[in-house]
Amino acid sequence: MSISLKFWLIHCCFAAFLLLAQNVNSLSNTNSHHKPRKPSKLPINLSNLTFEDGGYTMLVTGGYTIPMSRLQTHIVSIRTTRATAYFGDNHFCCGTIISSNLILTAAHCVIDRRKIITRQHRLVVVAGAPNRLVKQKTTIEMQVLAVRPHHKFIREGAHDIAILRLARSFPDDNDSIKVIPLFKGKIPNGTVCRIIGWGRVFDRGPYSAHPIHGAVTVFSYDYCKKFYPDIFDETMICAGKKDTWDVDTCRGDSGGPLICRGQVAAVVSWGSYCGTANKPTVFSSIYHHRDWIRVTSGTKVVKSLNALYLLLYILCIHIYF
Repeated sequence: MSISLKFWLIHCCFAAFLLLAQNVNSLSNTNSHHKPRKPSKLPINLSNLTFEDGGYTMLVTGGYTIPMSRLQTHIVSIRTTRATAYFGDNHFCCGTIISSNLILTAAHCVIDRRKIITRQHRLVVVAGAPNRLVKQKTTIEMQVLAVRPHHKFIREGAHDIAILRLARSFPDDNDSIKVIPLFKGKIPNGTVCRIIGWGRVFDRGPYSAHPIHGAVTVFSYDYCKKFYPDIFDETMICAGKKDTWDVDTCRGDSGGPLICRGQVAAVVSWGSYCGTANKPTVFSSIYHHRDWIRVTSGTKVVKSLNALYLLLYILCIHIYF
């Protein structure tokens, strides 16, 4: 092979690396529009009392406990790094396991009102803990590698969604920790879905020790718009228990899933009045954020890397043989 051809091939390799770097950088900029400057102050000094004697039965706000439920294997407790007094008292949001090392949650869980993103070393994700306050053999605490809220997030508005990338992957052999698929289409109006979380059992009440379930109905866009005329848009879903409104999310349930037909259809966002305001809860739609989720999860970067590695392998063969 001539020297000029070798130089040309080397030039191609270098150019390919530059293109990949530019692609990765653009994806990084898309997912990190707000640069973290200092850690946000998270609500760690909240009441976390539990009542095992049956004193409180209206949980999740109007929901109920299930001793063993498949749904609880898909959710995690998002906490500050250190507990204040005992295991689990640092819980402040929920999340959903969407891959072996990715957690789907709400953006407002990781961004404060000054738009400062919580640093990853300030967070811990706890999975496999049916009782939030008891560390069991199945319980795994995971460090967070990266915090990726939506770059267009508006507090109490649109795009309240975020992804946490974990420092390592969950083991495949833990039956208490399972991935749940994302709903690929739009949720039909009138669909009955489930909410689940460790949030407060009622407004200003104690946090639940066990994950609490509740059945809610997905409402039409026009119906939701009547309650939130200046804020509600197509990237959102609203749901609740019509007429009675006694099944609702509450503080501590934020970031948790709206599960429809065994898949995650949305993320608990805002408008959670703990069943007191006769209004539905607002969720961030998975369907309307599917492209952002795909990009933020790193799928496009992985495909670009694989293609580049193949190209470089072929070029190196031609250069040296």
